Amino acid sequence: MTDQPGQRPPHSPDAEKSVLGAMLLDQELAVEALDALNTQDFFDRKHRRIFQACRDLDSKNSVTDMVTVSEELTRKKMLEEAGGIEYLASLTDDIPLLSNVLQYIRIIKDKAMLRQLLKISRENIQEVLEGTSDVKDVLDSAASKIIAITESSSMGELKPISQLVSRGIEDLEELRNTKGFVTGLSTGFNELDRMTTGFHPGELIILAARPGIGKTSMALNMATHIARETDRAVAIFSLEMSDTMLTQRMLCADAHIGTKPIIEGTLAQEHWYDLQAAADRLQRMNIFIDDSASISSMDIRAKVRSLKRREDLCMVFVDYLQLMRGDGENRQQEIARISGDLKALSKEMELPVMALSQLSRMATKRSGTPRLSDLRESGAIEQDADLVMFLHQPDIHSEQNEEYETEVDYLRRETILKIGKQRNGPLGIVNLIFRADITRFFPVDSEGFEK
Repeated sequence: MTDQPGQRPPHSPDAEKSVLGAMLLDQELAVEALDALNTQDFFDRKHRRIFQACRDLDSKNSVTDMVTVSEELTRKKMLEEAGGIEYLASLTDDIPLLSNVLQYIRIIKDKAMLRQLLKISRENIQEVLEGTSDVKDVLDSAASKIIAITESSSMGELKPISQLVSRGIEDLEELRNTKGFVTGLSTGFNELDRMTTGFHPGELIILAARPGIGKTSMALNMATHIARETDRAVAIFSLEMSDTMLTQRMLCADAHIGTKPIIEGTLAQEHWYDLQAAADRLQRMNIFIDDSASISSMDIRAKVRSLKRREDLCMVFVDYLQLMRGDGENRQQEIARISGDLKALSKEMELPVMALSQLSRMATKRSGTPRLSDLRESGAIEQDADLVMFLHQPDIHSEQNEEYETEVDYLRRETILKIGKQRNGPLGIVNLIFRADITRFFPVDSEGFEK
């Protein structure tokens, strides 16, 4: 890396020397360092040569000590480049407590990450100064590179079952003591809660349907219920509708008032009071809406991270998946990447993420409820999802009604919510009524849809 005048990239010579010295003295610590670090994590060229020699010896199942490392460097004709035999011997002269070596490994790793960030920042500055790239491309490139650094620092590690059993027992004990059957976030629909036990951190949930069936309405119903019942924050990313339109939908759904009498000017005063009361309830909810068009998974990740630092965020909704931007040679690869990114987001942020999805054209050409194969543009959606739900309205899509549009109540539609996939629970259906005028779903045995 080229240094700026008067500046040197972040590094710690003492930490590098201490780790290398410990590796030459203690075989177990050598294994720890070889597992945690790579050659480029060392800033000093001499140290990189020594560490690489240790790595080469380890790959041949050879011990790493003064003799073997010096012989390996001599064989490669790199002993002088590594500082010579005197420098190699000096590494073991003043070794601090060996118990602190793990901390020194962390210091080396942190400094290496900072150097990577510095390199990326300089590249970004150069791109900006050249001014030949699109702004969004520059931002996406910068974000993806920084995320790559972050992910490399948060790699998982193998954990012995002995460390996991106690946590597992605690989780099961908590489940046993939970009142009722909901162990995650309640959806607002009791039958669905019984089948899923709610939405859980780390889950990617797909809600798919044909156009006009009520995907957005169902998502908003769930979002407002979760925000109201938990007093926690909910994030909604809407790529199709504006934040104003979504807010109007939530107001009408909460007040049980359709938009038609408002538009026609026939809304009674008492119902206007209901609408104002709904507005007051909605204002107290921690719901955050982003209506950026053509947003990328990188953008969503950055915004979710930022929001979670400020608020007690409990769930994320994305409406809808096929409108998102992604990287890939073709649209199927893009959707696969987006789906994988949303799953990774749910695990990293420990949040349930619901993504709405379109169905393929083939689903509209046949009768019956949707299938997993109907998910549009990528089988990766099915693979990444922990829970896949479909909304289906049999009357609307029967051949007779599509042709003649007879005997269909478009304001009170019978709707099936079908669970097509669930990693940790049963498949099945939930029968609902969709009040299209107020964009709200009700259980079939509810009296609310008659209001």
